[in-house]
Amino acid sequence: MGWKVWAEVWKTGELSNANKFQSIKFNKNLILRALRTWIVVYNDPIFTNLNAKIYSNEIINTMNAPKKLLYTSSKSLSKSQIITLENGIKEIYFEFNYVPINGDDTYNIVINGTDYVYGLGSHLGWVKAWPDPIYREGYTPTYENLLVAPYQVYAIGGEF
Repeated sequence: MGWKVWAEVWKTGELSNANKFQSIKFNKNLILRALRTWIVVYNDPIFTNLNAKIYSNEIINTMNAPKKLLYTSSKSLSKSQIITLENGIKEIYFEFNYVPINGDDTYNIVINGTDYVYGLGSHLGWVKAWPDPIYREGYTPTYENLLVAPYQVYAIGGEF
């Protein structure tokens, strides 16, 4: 039996900026310890490390957008820590140093990396959380909305 996932690829340069992000509102105060997400590794792409960043939010033309960098994961993951095969779909997680999260605020999660080179036949992709996203504010999971589905991101932490 096969397993089908949808992902959006990172083009060259997109792992060094905040253009691709996932907005999250946690709805309760918590201490964030880690973020889990899924990536697609297709045909042994070139990259060195990945990390996660948390940005504050601003509204631009009614849409969420990253504003100010607040936190960076405490460790980055090397390619060999993520995968040793040429192809795969991997769940990875990024640890944080006990980040206080305000449940009333919206945050933006960004995955960054170093030395990444996109190629049509070799690239990384961020898996979409379809059809059952955890953070679905304003999103209805239909085939028509698949392209705008949120990325697969889960928070690990505790209430305070």
